[in-house]
Amino acid sequence: MNRSIILFSIVLCFFSCKTNSNYLKFDSDVPGLIPKVFAKNIINVNNEHVGYCELSNDGSELYYTITTDKWFPTKLLKVSSDNLQKKDTLNLIESDFEGEPCFSKDGKTFFFTAVVPPSNNWWHSDIFYRYKLDDGWSSPYRLDTLVNSISSEWNISCAKDDVIYFASERAKGTNAWNGDIYKAKYMGGKVEDLEKLPEIINTDYHESDPLIAPDESFLIFHSNRPGGFGIKDKDMDIVHCDLYISFNKDGKWTKPMNMGPEINTSGIEMAPALTPDGKYFLFTRRESINTSRPSLIYWVSTKIFKKYRSKSLIHRHSIGN
Repeated sequence: MNRSIILFSIVLCFFSCKTNSNYLKFDSDVPGLIPKVFAKNIINVNNEHVGYCELSNDGSELYYTITTDKWFPTKLLKVSSDNLQKKDTLNLIESDFEGEPCFSKDGKTFFFTAVVPPSNNWWHSDIFYRYKLDDGWSSPYRLDTLVNSISSEWNISCAKDDVIYFASERAKGTNAWNGDIYKAKYMGGKVEDLEKLPEIINTDYHESDPLIAPDESFLIFHSNRPGGFGIKDKDMDIVHCDLYISFNKDGKWTKPMNMGPEINTSGIEMAPALTPDGKYFLFTRRESINTSRPSLIYWVSTKIFKKYRSKSLIHRHSIGN
């Protein structure tokens, strides 16, 4: 067996051996290799437009966003596994848009994105964080200016060893559909070693919503690059995004692979996430930018990743023997 496949299998085994499966209280009808709607009877009871989600490191809390048919405003909610009927709206900085939650791998830092008041008559989003205290959480703080620029930043994802990935429009102008993905080192509120991911990941099109594996062995993100399943939006001059996956081979990223019709549709696939034990992959489907049809969170077994890993072996930019 190829050494790369063996190592990837070990990573999945490491995830599956962890016991933080409290999230099954939100939905015990676990999926196989075909995606299912996640926790619909808890977070989508009234057919809301559900967006990004994140489970706490022990799986006992689910953070998720509710938005509208126009995708604005957006609010961030929390529900606990010991009281599934109680949903708390967080209002961390009292913004009309708060969402895209993410925990650090040690569970001691909580990141989120918020739209901040306009500067020079235009709105933009920044990434914020709060850290765990003995009796709760600190007040929110805006991340270092090395991350937050005068443009918009959003969608943070955390690997181990204090490594963060996020999206920014700084290289392409003030348009949230012109994003690129960046990597940096986060240490106690300070950020250093910022780098833009290479051209094999970042194209002239939109790349955003990074999900980095804890060991940085794979990266999932969404993009509207040519060749996907997404169609042109009915109201805006953009093409809908698909989810792509790339693998880390000796410190270099393989050519991203479209995750295919099992995951992607003509609509917008976004918000990739993992359960704390790594057994399941979560993502959101939205029909279009403006839509009356509720958006939903789906989940699928991460065993599906093995298929993409195997296919990448035969691609010119993929993992060699």
